[in-house]
Amino acid sequence: MRRREFLQYSAGGLLLSVVASKTSWGAGARSDAVTLSADGFSLGLDFAHGGSATLRSLRNPQTNFEWARAGSAVSPIFAAARGSIKDWAVQHTERTSAAGGERFQFISRSKDGKLGATTALQAFNDAPVVEFRAEFQNLGKAVQSGITAFGPFRFALRKDIGPLRVHAVRRDAYALETKPVAGEISLSGGRWNAPEYCGLILLEAEGRDEFLLVGIEWERGWRFRIEKDADDLWLSVDLADLTHDMAAGEKIATPRVFLGLAHGDREQAFHTARHYMQRHVFPPFLQNWPWVVYDFWATDGEGVQDALLHEIDFAAKLGVDVFVHDAAWYSGSSKKGTGDWGCGLGSYADDRQKFPMGLAAISRKVHDAGMKFGLWVGPNIVDSRLVGASIPRRWTAQIDGKDLTLHPDGWENECTQVCLGCREYLDFLKDNLTNIVREFDLNWLKWDNSGIPKLPADCRRADHGHQTGDGSYAALVGQYEIFDHLHRTFPDLVLEQCGYGSRLDYGLARTIRSNWLSDSSYPSEHVRQNATIASYLYPSADNGAWIVVADKALLESGNDPALLDTVFRSRMLSLFGFGTILGLLKERISLLPEPVLAAARRNLDVYKRYRHLLQNDCYHLLPTGSSAGQYQAVQFVGQSGEESVVLVFKAESSQDITQLRLRGLKPSATYDISFANGRAAVLATGNDLTTKGLPVSLQHPATSEVIQLNARG
Repeated sequence: MRRREFLQYSAGGLLLSVVASKTSWGAGARSDAVTLSADGFSLGLDFAHGGSATLRSLRNPQTNFEWARAGSAVSPIFAAARGSIKDWAVQHTERTSAAGGERFQFISRSKDGKLGATTALQAFNDAPVVEFRAEFQNLGKAVQSGITAFGPFRFALRKDIGPLRVHAVRRDAYALETKPVAGEISLSGGRWNAPEYCGLILLEAEGRDEFLLVGIEWERGWRFRIEKDADDLWLSVDLADLTHDMAAGEKIATPRVFLGLAHGDREQAFHTARHYMQRHVFPPFLQNWPWVVYDFWATDGEGVQDALLHEIDFAAKLGVDVFVHDAAWYSGSSKKGTGDWGCGLGSYADDRQKFPMGLAAISRKVHDAGMKFGLWVGPNIVDSRLVGASIPRRWTAQIDGKDLTLHPDGWENECTQVCLGCREYLDFLKDNLTNIVREFDLNWLKWDNSGIPKLPADCRRADHGHQTGDGSYAALVGQYEIFDHLHRTFPDLVLEQCGYGSRLDYGLARTIRSNWLSDSSYPSEHVRQNATIASYLYPSADNGAWIVVADKALLESGNDPALLDTVFRSRMLSLFGFGTILGLLKERISLLPEPVLAAARRNLDVYKRYRHLLQNDCYHLLPTGSSAGQYQAVQFVGQSGEESVVLVFKAESSQDITQLRLRGLKPSATYDISFANGRAAVLATGNDLTTKGLPVSLQHPATSEVIQLNARG
């Protein structure tokens, strides 16, 4: 990928193209003003020709709450070796209206005329959100040396705004954090394989029930900052984990960043962001989504094909929707039963020793059984034995001329990192991934970023099209390009992200439908924590968790159906499935004892009655996380408010009864309420359920309940 190509692609190739319109400055005009508005959002900007762009207002018109200091400059961020550019002169503005909302862009130049910036904004009629994107161009004849940060905006908050705090989700250990803004604060997406925060930040005006939403469609290297300058607090978002020299004429584009406003509590603020994402960002849900998954893989030396065919038949009878073959399906894969998935990695031909009939025939078996079929890929590393043969050495990632390799304990051979910022390797991946989707008739493709936990993943070669200081950035741009290619080529293909460093990445939000949350698939309390936290960012229908045979609770609870139900229901908060983790045939789900399989059948029946609700609003009725003395309860509500499900877990609480005040229901509706545990159905009004609450009784620790509500008539 050439330098200019991949930096322009960093905004997804999406720098706003405004339909031809008259410039806002006609003959003699020296200023312009624009207001971008939607229900619950109003952004006012003023422009003086040859002067700076200023912020007139950032206001919630429903409550008249103002966030911005009127008259403060709103400018893009650009920092390089010669210093930060803070003074910009506006040269041109353009605006258009469309059915979905208003579009606006303005073009600025640095005071010395050597750098141009085009800032594009998109408002939406159905969401209190404005998207920002910016593109910079070197207008001079000399190189702009040592660029270290660039972003779409920086502006001042109003002086009397009062105490503030930020809410953000951590990606390295699923948790929702709240931090006071004590003068200055900085949150980061982290670096490759060192994740920090997810790309959605809520800034709350304490005691006012007002929230400013900031979303960043980028995985890592971004910064959200509030800085104090004299009497002002300045809010900004930029990318900073790179160093780059910008050639004459070259362009650099920022990722898409959105600003939104919300009034209410924190739950409602997160819902505001998710509603915008579901309407304008996330790909559409597929029929019967979320699908029940069985993820299978094996590195055993014998009987793999026979075992696979048996599990296909078993999974279909159990009620599985999609059968995914995870790692070790490719030619040269391990057959020593050690779980080594690095053997053969980098080959996209199926292993005919392991599967004599071939994966295409196995795919047909899966489809004939009424299920969909998927495969796993791990494109960041390859079996080192392939380097110099099917994987040219010029594709490898290097530092100081040395390949980046790893050799985990128990693996037969070392693996080598390849560079996703290398154009030739990107084209190789596009061709091979496209081919396997077609050849094996895939409905699901699982992309795993695992395998590089101790590598910096920061290629410093000079012959890949990137520079020595931006290899990690280039690799992320390349990954996004491949996901975009696959999604455009196969719009109904489920793309799953998997890997520690890429959890809940908003940069993938326009292309993926599944997030694998963690290989730590037990104990149940841990799985519930992951699922409840992830639901703030993505719909729960898109966040995966499995039943695995290594979970000791499955056997320890074998004589207690209520405890087994809790094990299953802890995974039924999200995209539910079964899986093998270590790549061994002894992990097959069909080998579980009959009481466990009976629990699987009865809980799958319950899950399929409400799973469509996991696409919608999620309310955390009690504090997230597990703590002694506290029940855990999560509610999902359909868009109309006429249908809902509540999953309740006693955990280690000593209380026999908890009173749950439900949310999102229609006050005037009467609801039929049914209980999975067999309690007699009851009736209640939406008003009573939201004001007085619903009593739920669980007598024993580690038990659970699933409550479904349907409005009458």
